[in-house]
Amino acid sequence: MLSLELIDAGLTLAQQRDEAATVLTVAPGVAVLEEGATLTGDAAAPKLRLQPLLAQTNFWRGLSTEPLVRPSRLVRTTADTAFAQASALLDPYKSDADGVLLAVPAGYSREQLGLLLGVINETGVRVAGVVDAALAACSLEAAPARILHLDLELHQALLTALDYAGNGLKRNRYEIAPRRGLSALQQTWMQMIAEAFVRNTRFDPLHDAASEQRLLNQLPQWLDQLIDSESITLALQFGDRPLEIELTRAQFVTAAEPHYAELVKLVQDARVAGLPIELRVSHRVAALPGLLDRFATLRDCSVQSLPQGAAALGALLHRQAIQRAPESLALVYQLPVARAEGNTTVEYESTPPQLRPTHVLFQGRAWRISDAPLAIGWSPPPGRSLVLPSAAPGVSRAHCLLVRRNGSVLVEDRSTYGSYVNEERVVGQSILTVGDKLRLGTPGVTLDMIQLVQDDGAPQD
Repeated sequence: MLSLELIDAGLTLAQQRDEAATVLTVAPGVAVLEEGATLTGDAAAPKLRLQPLLAQTNFWRGLSTEPLVRPSRLVRTTADTAFAQASALLDPYKSDADGVLLAVPAGYSREQLGLLLGVINETGVRVAGVVDAALAACSLEAAPARILHLDLELHQALLTALDYAGNGLKRNRYEIAPRRGLSALQQTWMQMIAEAFVRNTRFDPLHDAASEQRLLNQLPQWLDQLIDSESITLALQFGDRPLEIELTRAQFVTAAEPHYAELVKLVQDARVAGLPIELRVSHRVAALPGLLDRFATLRDCSVQSLPQGAAALGALLHRQAIQRAPESLALVYQLPVARAEGNTTVEYESTPPQLRPTHVLFQGRAWRISDAPLAIGWSPPPGRSLVLPSAAPGVSRAHCLLVRRNGSVLVEDRSTYGSYVNEERVVGQSILTVGDKLRLGTPGVTLDMIQLVQDDGAPQD
């Protein structure tokens, strides 16, 4: 079984053989659309600044069938570009592959997910399951009540909040910080380095495409050196002259401060009152000089660095829970991860009070959730009920029940058309947490799980 982690800052392909899972290859999600060939990944990266008009760096996130502004003879859309890279990654292994699991970052639309499945299946490797990438990455180890997962894509940062509910870990919500991805950080550091070269040598590495590309090529090596060094020597060749400057780790950190401040705010804003921050970061985030030190300044914040390809490896670890038949493929938002405290024997384990909804919100009005079931539908039976508009398509007469039980809030589906928590269909019952969106039917109606608090900040009973 293969798994593919679709983070475009470093697409990662892993494979499960017997009991061992290993990373096979890592490639950036970039392409250069030459007229006679489509270069992707490591073949394209050394040409991005040399052929900027032919370069593509946002085709995974911008996946669509809309025509490109500058198509080539071989590639007309971003879906074509994604297919070219997916084929290059999967072709060497598809002869003995019995399917591929996709670890997909949050933020894809339903239409994009459908297109993504078509793109991968077209390579000749069957999609065997789809899982949220942050969830898969954090599933490698036991989970506390709440985890925040931070990763960097090429053009944005992605923070995902995951909660422990019932006997598993589930994605609750996510936040995207545009223009705070790896590419923006690289450009910031390249500008700082170029200014330092101009001051010390009068040579501007950004003065032409060739020297700019050399600077981009060497940047990852310099960042690696800064992991163990307070200062490094940067060398570039200008004609027959070797040029050198020295920069400190502190200078890299200072240059990146606007980006770091935004990432720290992203984490701080996702804090739940009364709970510590359990932050798990990708290896890309951990490699940024000085960023983990910034997170350490947050109150009650512990930071854990995940291994390279964590999402791909996590998908393989939980493949039995992710795999689906081709006709029932769906994005998996919850996995059976052990509790950090080791207690996984209770069928419905109590949800922490800070994450337990007290009310359901619909059209500006809040209905209390209690031990007495709240029936929801367009004609629910007598008793506690939330009556929905009868004209709402896809909504059943008595669609579902909300109830508080054993310290958790449950939704019990009783409909013809289905109930969905954060776009994952409820099978029988599912635990709800604050911030969840409960969609009834298709297109149906959407309700929000909220928590109202008393004057002292405690959740209302």
